[in-house]
Amino acid sequence: MEGTEKMTDIKQLSLIEAAEAILRQNKGPMTFLDLFKVMSESKGFTEAQIADIISQFYADFIISAKFVYTGDDLWDLKSRQSIDLWDKDGAYYQEFPEYEEEVEFDEDEEDELEDEELDEDEEEEDEATLEPDFEAELDDDFEEDFVDEDEEALVEEDDFDDDKYNEYMDDYEDMYDE
Repeated sequence: MEGTEKMTDIKQLSLIEAAEAILRQNKGPMTFLDLFKVMSESKGFTEAQIADIISQFYADFIISAKFVYTGDDLWDLKSRQSIDLWDKDGAYYQEFPEYEEEVEFDEDEEDELEDEELDEDEEEEDEATLEPDFEAELDDDFEEDFVDEDEEALVEEDDFDDDKYNEYMDDYEDMYDE
């Protein structure tokens, strides 16, 4: 009779409260999917309901202050875990060993690579001599347009009055000093 009372209680609880109750009954960490499966079965959810709520429940579960990630895809109640797990971020759990391997080339392989690079360079030089020089064909008017714009920008910069700028800045500073 006690088991059915617990199931009835879980049906009446919110999803987070139900997850907390299931973890208490389990007396140990569980994977999120196992926890969600037990909870959805005890609440009597249909497949459609499960599909609708799993992502929202996961988000609520993750941000809840009641649960803590213990590593190896396991979650537990925060109250049962030592305090040192509370402050760990995700990088703590996925430590990958650093391998420092020395890359060794055979002298034959190195010579082959150099030969290939030289061949490629020679091919590029051949292609460069075959292609016409397009820069020589650029329209002179087109280049003059850019030169004129650059000269105009320089003239505008010369019109800049340092004293007037300093006056504005002093007034601005005085406004905020008051």
